Amino acid sequence: MKHAPPHSFDRFIGVDWSEARGPRLPRLQVAEALVGETKPNLIPCPNGKYCSREAFVAWFLETSRLPQRMLVGFDFAFSFPRKDRQQFFPGATYSPETAPDLWNCVERYCSNSERFYAASFVEDVTYARYFQGGELFERRLRITDQRCHQSGLGRPESIFRLVGPAQLAKGSLAGMRVLHHLRGKLNNLSIWPFDEIPLSRSVVVVVDIYPGAFVKMSGVAKGKVRCTNTLNRVLVYFRSAPVHEKVLEGGAVDDKADALIAAAALRHLSSDGTVWAPEGLAEAQLWQEG
Repeated sequence: MKHAPPHSFDRFIGVDWSEARGPRLPRLQVAEALVGETKPNLIPCPNGKYCSREAFVAWFLETSRLPQRMLVGFDFAFSFPRKDRQQFFPGATYSPETAPDLWNCVERYCSNSERFYAASFVEDVTYARYFQGGELFERRLRITDQRCHQSGLGRPESIFRLVGPAQLAKGSLAGMRVLHHLRGKLNNLSIWPFDEIPLSRSVVVVVDIYPGAFVKMSGVAKGKVRCTNTLNRVLVYFRSAPVHEKVLEGGAVDDKADALIAAAALRHLSSDGTVWAPEGLAEAQLWQEG
């Protein structure tokens, strides 16, 4: 089952991800919104000013064991395009068939890298040629990315891009390592749309998000949100109370804004059945691409 009816949740988490290698990641920002229309709040890193992927994963595992229904949005691609070429990596010695197979493959190539870093995958001779700079590089997009652009909700970048501020590859591959790890640790985890969403009291549903689409949806701004006034106008669109005027102080402004917007948007949109059953997307496509 790849589609799902509207679900009720107790807690909504927006995660603005980071592709960086180091132990301190200022751009990794996490926010939460609770049921209702209260303002979303940034979640401070338990181990200091800046978070790390390991600290985030430890927090996530601890939080996921609470008796609650939690919806979490990660700002990275859960999979690669497949439908356009019928394979993730056409012609490769091994090209995984499904997203979970892909996560396993990425982990095998990157298991010696600390902090869930995943550059080893794009540097390996088997797969490097498919990424930017390789002889087989194409700006391939998943069906969901194409649909986002066609709907006027922004233009997601190809996951095969490696260069520039919009590059997605290393961050998404690091995220896939995290998904693989969480999947092995939590029996109440549902990675949508690849897993069923159970009706049990304690469940954590993880989804792939694009915060830029939420901003576009609001009609408030066309680019990054970097001031509290604009942020609060976006939040109002998603039926959320405004945040304090100083919430974006201290750097990583647009990352904090993205996390806060994502938490509020997830809360608002989670009860919309059409979100869980995207029109025109076959189950096979969802299982492979997300």
